[in-house]
Amino acid sequence: MIVSTISNDEATIRSFMRNPEFAEYLMKEVIADGDISEIREFKALVDEARARARELEVVEA
Repeated sequence: MIVSTISNDEATIRSFMRNPEFAEYLMKEVIADGDISEIREFKALVDEARARARELEVVEA
């Protein structure tokens, strides 16, 4: 049996690609929390999700 796993970051990026509204909601919560390191980490995940989504749009066009 082959088991495939992905990292938590990868799962988060994929989730944000499928549901950008949820990513926006979470970003507001992280910002409200005020932890600058969490904000930076979260922003990096959102940025990666956006970049991948743009790449898919180009490929599908």
